[in-house]
Amino acid sequence: MRDYRLQALAAAPKIVERLLRVFPRDRYDERPHQESLTCREIFALLADSEEIVLERIRTANRQPGSTCNWYEPTERAKDRHYCEKEPFHEAEVYESRRQMTLDYLEQLSEEDYKKSVILEGHGTWSIGEYIVMVMAHDTERIAELSEFLANEVATIG
Repeated sequence: MRDYRLQALAAAPKIVERLLRVFPRDRYDERPHQESLTCREIFALLADSEEIVLERIRTANRQPGSTCNWYEPTERAKDRHYCEKEPFHEAEVYESRRQMTLDYLEQLSEEDYKKSVILEGHGTWSIGEYIVMVMAHDTERIAELSEFLANEVATIG
């Protein structure tokens, strides 16, 4: 049976890489929205977050019911110096880390997908539910980048 969750997870880094190829380099440090991260920081966040994703999935599988820290993206961006990251490198890191996540997920049984982890202050999530949250996070960030690009294209010509 084809697992469309895994297919969606695999597609996200490829979409990000395609967006990056057409992204104006001189606009990396602009914010798609007033309260958001810069475009450069969004690319770095995706790469950095994937490390957390795999850690949480492993924790849920190996120690069901454990509690994992919750990270606020803006704080992590400051702590990890996202503003200094090179977007093409971050896109490669994102794709590589996502593949590690996919490789791990492919080894799990459907019963394993029911194991859960507690995300500090954000409730209990089964691995299956958490994967959906990750897909939503990917989509949200890709939407920010594509909206920025659409607005950029609309101002040309």
